[in-house]
Amino acid sequence: MNRRVRQKLYTSALTRKQYVHELIQGPATNMYNMMRINPDSVRSLVAHFRDTELLKDIMHIDVEEKLTIFIYIIAHKMSNRAANSRFQHSATTTNKIFHEVLDAMMIFQKEMIVPPKFDQPPGPIMHHKTLREGPFKGALGAIDGTLISANIAEDDKTPYRGRGGGECFQNVMAICDFNMMFTYAVAGWEGVAHDARVLSETLVNPANNFPMPPSRGKLIFSS
Repeated sequence: MNRRVRQKLYTSALTRKQYVHELIQGPATNMYNMMRINPDSVRSLVAHFRDTELLKDIMHIDVEEKLTIFIYIIAHKMSNRAANSRFQHSATTTNKIFHEVLDAMMIFQKEMIVPPKFDQPPGPIMHHKTLREGPFKGALGAIDGTLISANIAEDDKTPYRGRGGGECFQNVMAICDFNMMFTYAVAGWEGVAHDARVLSETLVNPANNFPMPPSRGKLIFSS
C-alpha cells in the first residue's frame, strides 16, 4: 500500500474534531493541499473572529471547525453533500455554518480592504520602493483584473465561461498599494467581461465608492 493511499485511509478514519486539529496543528503542506491556505493564516483568522465575536463557539462546533468547513468548501468548490460526509454534519447544519462564516467574511473584508486616504501623507513603503521612481513616480497604486474560478448555476454558466470556454470564472478587479496591500476590490463580473468594461462601469456607478485619486496621482492599469 503506497503512502498516498495510507494517508487517505488514515484521514478518512479521523473524526471531524481530529481532522480539524490535524490540519491546523499539522504540517503546513497538508493544510495548503487541502485548504489552499497556510495554518498560520487560519490561526490568525480564528483568533480575529473569536476576539471580535464575529464567530462564536457553540456546544459541538468551535470556530476552528466552522472556518475549516467554509474554507474546505470554497477551496475545492465542494458541494454540501461532500462537506457533510467529511465533517459528519447534516445538510442543514453545514449550510448554516457556511453562511454564518460567509457573513463574517463580508464584514472582515471591509476591515481589511480599506481605500487609501489621499488627504494624508502616504506611509512608508516596505516593498517595491523603486516603482515610485522613473516612469512610475507619483503613482499611488496598481489596478488590474484577474479571473477567479466560480461555481455557477447551470442556466447561468455561459457568460462566466471566460476565455477558452469550459470552466467558469468571475472577473475580479482589484487595486493594491506599494506594500502589496489590497485597497479596493470589485467581484462578481462575468468571466467574458473585459477588464476595461469592469473599470468603466465601476467608475460611473457612485454606489461602488471607487477611490478616485487626486489629479496629481495615478493608478497603473495593466490589461
